[in-house]
Amino acid sequence: MGAPMKSTILKKAAEHLPMRNEDQEKDLRILYEIMPSLSDEGILAIYFRFWERLLIEDIARILGLSWGETDQLIENSIKELRNGFLKNKLSERLVAA
Repeated sequence: MGAPMKSTILKKAAEHLPMRNEDQEKDLRILYEIMPSLSDEGILAIYFRFWERLLIEDIARILGLSWGETDQLIENSIKELRNGFLKNKLSERLVAA
């Protein structure tokens, strides 16, 4: 999946979100920056799990993985996103100082 496809998926997901305040908009921009660093399967797993609200077993079937592999993929992708947010917040503080 190339960058244009990733961007399309992320924009589609964003259309379903409620109105956001300034901090939420900033976090969404950070998410857009971080998401493409995930594997294609990681992006799809996160999208299916949190935007489409599919069960892990359904995501596993779509991706051709076992339930355990899919669960681990989602967990690892969440960790990568969390680390990306933390790095971004840390760099913001360093720039502000």
